[in-house]
Amino acid sequence: MKAESDGQDEMAGGVAAEGGGGGGEGSTSSEATINAAERYMKEVMETFGDQEEKLVMFREIMNDFRTERTDIAGVVGRVKELFKGHNNLIEGFNFFLPKGYEITVDKHQPPPETLDFIRNVMRVLIDDLWM
Repeated sequence: MKAESDGQDEMAGGVAAEGGGGGGEGSTSSEATINAAERYMKEVMETFGDQEEKLVMFREIMNDFRTERTDIAGVVGRVKELFKGHNNLIEGFNFFLPKGYEITVDKHQPPPETLDFIRNVMRVLIDDLWM
C-alpha cells in the first residue's frame, strides 16, 4: 500500500504535512501531531455526523490497533474501506501512518452518494419500463 510522494502531502482540511506523507512518528512535534489529530477528527465527525455507525467503526479500528488486536496493515485496509469515496479523509489519514503504509486512492472513483443516486435513478427507470 505504498504511494508515490512529491515531498508534501495535503491533510484533510487543507493542512500540509511535511516529510512526504507517512508523517507518523518523529516527523512532527507531539503538540503539532495532537493538533493535526484534533483537526482530522473534527473533519471525520463533520463528514459522518449523521452516520453514527461509521464513527463507531472508526473508533473500533483505532482501539483494535491500540490494544494490538490489529497491525498497521490491518488498520490501513479497514480505514480505506470505511472511508471509501472520501478521498480527503483517506489522504488525511496518511499523515498519521509510518512511511511505507500510505493509502493510495482512486481519484477517478465517484463518491458513494453519487453511485447510490445513479443506482436509484436506474432502478426507477427500469421499473417504469417494465410496468
